[in-house]
Order: sequence, then C-alpha cells, then structure tokens
Amino acid sequence: MKEENIKRLLDFGVEIISRKGYHNVGLKELLDSTGIPKGSFYYYFDSKEDFGRKVISHYAKNTLNYLRSILLDKSKSPRERLLFMFKDRASAYKKSAYQVGCLMGDCSNELAGQFKSMQVLLEKKFSTWRDVFKQCIEEGQQLGEFNNNLSAVELADFIINNWEGALSRMKATRSVQPFHLFVKYTMKVVLKP
Repeated sequence: MKEENIKRLLDFGVEIISRKGYHNVGLKELLDSTGIPKGSFYYYFDSKEDFGRKVISHYAKNTLNYLRSILLDKSKSPRERLLFMFKDRASAYKKSAYQVGCLMGDCSNELAGQFKSMQVLLEKKFSTWRDVFKQCIEEGQQLGEFNNNLSAVELADFIINNWEGALSRMKATRSVQPFHLFVKYTMKVVLKP
C-alpha cells in the first residue's frame, strides 16, 4: 500500500508539475487529487523539496527507459530510431496542446538556481540520457549514418541542450514549429554524414 501510494503521488506529481511548475503546486491540491490523507504526505516524503527530487527521479527513470527502448533498438538503423522518436514526441506534444514539454527542462529553469540538491540531481539525470543518445550516435557514426567528425558525446549534449530550448519555445508559442525546426537542423545539418 505504501509503495502504491508513493507511485500515485509521483505519477500525479509529474503530471501536475509538468503543467503548473513546482512552486505552483500546493500539497493540498496534490493530496486532494490523489485521495491520500493530508497527514500521510510526511510519512512518504521528508519535505516538499524531497518530493520534488523524487518526482524528478521518477520522471527521469521513466524517460530513460523510453529512450533506451527506442534509441537502442537494433531492429532499426540509428537514423530511423532518432526519426521515430522525434515523430513520437511531436505527437505527444500535440496531445498536450504544446503545453507540456520536459519536466526536467522545466525544473532546471525553475529550481536549479534555488536548490543545490536539485541542480546536482538534474545534471546527473541529464547525463544518463546523454549516454543513451551517445550510444545511438556512435553506432550511427560507425555505419556512416551520422557525422564522424564530431564527438558522439558532444553531439548527444548538443541534441539534448537544443531539444530543451526548442521545448521552451514550443510552450511559449503553443506551436510544434520550434521542435520541427530543431529536428530538421539536427538531422540535416548537425548529424549529416
């Protein structure tokens, strides 16, 4: 029961923080929406900051599993994997009316300058994502599908950094156009063999 309640709180935390931001989410709203009694929150989490860190970790783990399932899928070429993932993400962004991008990017903007523990956690989680992109890019370089003149690590970092920026613009414009522009230049210029 405890693990089930924690998962419910974390799942809802991802959803609500993605839409409203960390500082705009109150504990009452969180607990009322999940049906968990008010006194139970501190049984599960030490503080709202502890809850925030665990939400970030939960989101990062789920996203890492998603990235691995697509970017390390040997049944497709590395280029096909990236294109499939970008198309899949564009569809998800459309479903949210371009209001939900990346919780980690949003939390980086909102929290990394305020909480050292979150800044360290966010950087650690982004690094795990980068490593998956790096593996896919290295394989694509070996097959001649991607630019061989640049470091796979730097290309992976470049992709994540620019993707996060595109998502910020997407949310500001309520349009997929910034994301499409990011994908176009990533595939046709940055990764071009």
